[in-house]
Amino acid sequence: MSRLRMMCVALCLLLCSGCATEADKDVVSDPVIVTAQLDQSQVSPGQPFTLTVEINQRKDASFSLPDLGAEIKGLVIQDIRDEGPEHAGDRVLSRKLFKLKAPRTGTYLIPGVEAPWVTEDQQVGTAGTGPILVEASHTSVDDGDGAAELRDIKPPAPADAKLSPWLWALGALLAGAALMTLVLRRRRVPVEPPPPPPHEVALAALAQLRQADRLQQEDQGPFAYEVSAILRRYLEARFTFRAWRMTTAEVLRALPPALLATRGLEVSVREVLEASDRVKFAGERVPNSELEGWVERATDVVRQTMSTDSQDGNQGSSEAPSAGEGVTP
Repeated sequence: MSRLRMMCVALCLLLCSGCATEADKDVVSDPVIVTAQLDQSQVSPGQPFTLTVEINQRKDASFSLPDLGAEIKGLVIQDIRDEGPEHAGDRVLSRKLFKLKAPRTGTYLIPGVEAPWVTEDQQVGTAGTGPILVEASHTSVDDGDGAAELRDIKPPAPADAKLSPWLWALGALLAGAALMTLVLRRRRVPVEPPPPPPHEVALAALAQLRQADRLQQEDQGPFAYEVSAILRRYLEARFTFRAWRMTTAEVLRALPPALLATRGLEVSVREVLEASDRVKFAGERVPNSELEGWVERATDVVRQTMSTDSQDGNQGSSEAPSAGEGVTP
């Protein structure tokens, strides 16, 4: 009986390893893969840490990642170093290392970057990194950066009893002046109207694009970019995820699954974003009727997903906003 159990366990492990190998092959088969990671899980102010951006691409893929160093704000860049390229079969691996330092405690954002890629057989797509949050805080042990904890050497002196009435009077006078200033400022400042809802902005932009003469222009790139940008801005405002920095697959994963299943919007969203990529990045020219079809499908997506007061109330109790990352039409 024990021998039979051992044989069953060995068979299960063999099947699991085979599945993992196939999954790894699917991931590595992507023409371009970009990853970003920190060498420390906890960052201390004044202490350097390293951000590593790794690009794994096929030899037949053309790809250039934008300068991430220009997007980093708040953190101090001490050094930038390149490693590679390393060749392994039909793939090329290169790394860019950023030596960073947080000047003080707080939360810092390393934004994500994204760029298009094109293969020799005219496959197109985008790849990039997602945003990374860096939390800088002091540890219980002094790390030697000179930021030792300050301690009081003696308790504070008690307030002079003779000055207390005058301090109360001065505080009341300042509070009254602040209240009067606030009331007068509210009377002078006009109340701004609320911004229009996202669906009104998107429908107006699509209508203006349809009436423009861009369909007759020789360069179709600006028209394709504008259709994709209008749809991404609408989805970002409507569902509160970073659609501007996401690939098409990430946008579809961030949308509510029930919405895609019941209204069949996945095909429309995918067709508008991926078809426009062919024109933007690969320079492929399409008939004007297909350009008009993108505008119609984008309009249908907006009309089927635009919010109303009753829908917002129901979604507030049943759905939580999806978070996007990264990545950007």
